[in-house]
Amino acid sequence: MTKKNDEFTPDENEGIVNEELNSEILDDEEQELDTVDSNSEDSHDDEESAIKPSGKVSRKKQDPSFTSLLGDSDGKGIVTKSVEQVIHESMMPYSEYVILDRALPRVEDGLKPVQRRVLYSMLEVGVTPDKPYRKSATIVGTCMGRYHPHGDSSIYQTMVRLAQDFNMGMCLVDGHGNFGSVDGDGAAAMRYTEARLSPISLELLKDIEKNTVTWSFNFDDSRKEPDMLPGRFPNLLVNGATGIAVGLATNIPTHNLSETIDCVTAFIDNPKIKLEQLLKIMPGPDFSTGGYILSNSEFDDVYRKGKGKIIVRAKLNLETGENGKKNIVITEIPFQVNKALMLQRIAKLKELDPTSCLSGIADIVDESDRHGTRAVIKLKKDANAKSIINYLYNKSDLQCNFNVNMVAIAEGKPKQLSLIEIIDYYVKYQRKVVYNRTKFDLDAAEKRKHILDGLLIAIRNIDAVIKIIKTSKSTPEAKQRLIDTFFLSDIQAQAILDMRLARLTNLEVNKLKAELEGLIKLIAELKSILESDKKLMSVVKKELIAIKNAYGIPRRTMIIDPDEESIEEEQPEVIVNENVTAEDVHVVVTENNTIKVVNKRSYGLATKGLSANPTPYEIVKFDLVMSNMKYVYLFTNLGNCHKIKVSDIPMCKLKDKGSIISSFVKNYLPSERVVAIFDFDVNDNDTELIFTTKSGLIKITKESEYISSKQSISAIKLKEDDELVSVYYDNREKTLLIFSHDGLAVNIIKDDVATFGRVSAGVKGMSLNDGDYVVGSVLSGALAYTLFTSNGYGKVIKETEIPLTSRARKGVKVINGKKLDIKLIAVSDLNKNKNYVAILKNSNLVYIESKKLSLENRQGTGKSVVGEKNGAETTKVVPYILES
Repeated sequence: MTKKNDEFTPDENEGIVNEELNSEILDDEEQELDTVDSNSEDSHDDEESAIKPSGKVSRKKQDPSFTSLLGDSDGKGIVTKSVEQVIHESMMPYSEYVILDRALPRVEDGLKPVQRRVLYSMLEVGVTPDKPYRKSATIVGTCMGRYHPHGDSSIYQTMVRLAQDFNMGMCLVDGHGNFGSVDGDGAAAMRYTEARLSPISLELLKDIEKNTVTWSFNFDDSRKEPDMLPGRFPNLLVNGATGIAVGLATNIPTHNLSETIDCVTAFIDNPKIKLEQLLKIMPGPDFSTGGYILSNSEFDDVYRKGKGKIIVRAKLNLETGENGKKNIVITEIPFQVNKALMLQRIAKLKELDPTSCLSGIADIVDESDRHGTRAVIKLKKDANAKSIINYLYNKSDLQCNFNVNMVAIAEGKPKQLSLIEIIDYYVKYQRKVVYNRTKFDLDAAEKRKHILDGLLIAIRNIDAVIKIIKTSKSTPEAKQRLIDTFFLSDIQAQAILDMRLARLTNLEVNKLKAELEGLIKLIAELKSILESDKKLMSVVKKELIAIKNAYGIPRRTMIIDPDEESIEEEQPEVIVNENVTAEDVHVVVTENNTIKVVNKRSYGLATKGLSANPTPYEIVKFDLVMSNMKYVYLFTNLGNCHKIKVSDIPMCKLKDKGSIISSFVKNYLPSERVVAIFDFDVNDNDTELIFTTKSGLIKITKESEYISSKQSISAIKLKEDDELVSVYYDNREKTLLIFSHDGLAVNIIKDDVATFGRVSAGVKGMSLNDGDYVVGSVLSGALAYTLFTSNGYGKVIKETEIPLTSRARKGVKVINGKKLDIKLIAVSDLNKNKNYVAILKNSNLVYIESKKLSLENRQGTGKSVVGEKNGAETTKVVPYILES
């Protein structure tokens, strides 16, 4: 190419195939092709035949349209084409394919095609959260064979990323095995790992079978695949996206699910809402690795223009080590930073500049484990910790930029989108999804009503119907006579012929009438939704709020002022705070996993003012009266014991939300929930605790084993998939009652249970059937116990209903087992001051008064305490104290 006027222009002959050179190079090939032609004249009369059985290409007469597509021909089989033609005809389609079908997500469901295909393939093969894990190789093979005809590596890496909690805001795949680490370790080979869909991923796929989305044929037209998933939550914002296309790239940060949904519902309420108002609800990204975001980041550019810079900083603590030396402890790192490389970079910086303040670093040790990140930079005695930290903020990845570029496919083309545009596209899409689903449900309900109308006509005229059927020579004749006699449709007549005689009983007839009445109400409701956009959007909003209540988690990445001190100093073990007056307070843990301290004097009055329609923040899960000068010990389902200084927990009202536990416990994981709280006496060496796990194991350990200088320690050794269910102060004279999900219970004598050490697993307390698990345990001594089942029923049984036995037995049935789908979900000791709240599958809360529960025997069904109007399955029942 020659350069002219600072622009490149093609030479006269550039882009043209050199005829002489090519004729020499292709000389032998021409001879071979001529030979092929001469040998195949007899066997191939048809000029359309282009491929010989041998696989060699034979010549055929080119039509003008074919030649025009290829370029100019010199008559010798040599095609000439300019570079501009090649780029236009080859590069442009390739670029369009990469942009639209490979590298960029859709704004509606926030997924790239390969991600969408992985999730849909997993749904098709049935690896849902309630099913066992399936080998990753099976899932990858299914996806590749059905929808994604590319390398298995790209599919597997996509699935791996969807399972990595350090990359995703909310994981869409539940991985089992080695799926990589924040240190850059790769996942194990797909033949070793297993996976299934995570619970929240079902919200993306929900109602896909109800004509909610459009479909296209796959690569070989053998089956259809969805163009988009229903996407019942704003996945593009929640999980973000990253990808490089041709001439385009996207880099969207993750955001907090609860805040994102609050933004969407605010937009639904006010489509003209200003960006400033949305940023009060969702002030910025929320990264799964935590850390801090500096408030001088370009938030306005990011969310108004779709492009800008976010400054992310690691979370550091200053601890005192051996001989009074300071340690810089890294507990949270910036998003998508490789921790191992970051620490190597810090060590390299020290070597490169030995005269800098980094010379005060003695050693760097990575102490990270399953509890979370903990990298320790050990300092020399005379080192200036603050100077070292500021140096590392400037020179290492302890502080770095996240460059936001919010590009996604919208209306069939890539667009740079603002926050309001993303929400607007999402809301419009959800309106369409819910409309299509409602129309599908309406069609199904009307078809069913049509059949029920025919069945009831037949039942009212059953003698005539039987006579017609008996006197007909054939099924078609019987059908036609039914149609003519009772003015039925073909579908109704066929339903009558298919009806079993058992449907003629009085009970079945009443069921059909009740079903018809329900359908009439449902049809009216569905029609009202389709006819009113306001009602339609209220459905969208209600379902989004249900997802928020079910899956919402507290913000993990805090936004701070750049001049604000973000380094936490380690506090001494002994609590000495001259500004705190010693008093007894209520330490309260709520169902929403928050903790709060309430003044003892006002607690009684506060409980009397609580609502019978509580929020999760008001549901008191645990309440302990203790001194505010001590530590409260929290035992969690993951088998950990954490301690918090009561004086550190802000005093608030009982109705207030309280504080997230992770703000006091650095190693507190998002999946942890509190199962017991205690006020330990450091001078007591005799008191024992009894533990019960989900797999039926029990363990007795001395209280003193858990009094430690560390903030978090392991409380019990748990096997994979096991969880801690309950912890109580033990009394050897009392028995332990254990209840399982299948409705079995044992009342075991603990005489043969020895005292174990802190990290032991214990012994079998209850033998469980396959698939069964422990839902709760209580110590004997209560007057009676309350039981709640998944169908919304509850009852009270006496302790004497459950006979004493030795441990490791299956026990006796304590719920009515006539319906196998009814499960026991909660058990509690009966207390006159204890009422309950049922949490339904649709996230609704139902208040239950204990006085309305009836005393029954083991075989009793119980009493409906949730109410049929609430409909949804009951998933959990928790205590709720209304009176002090």
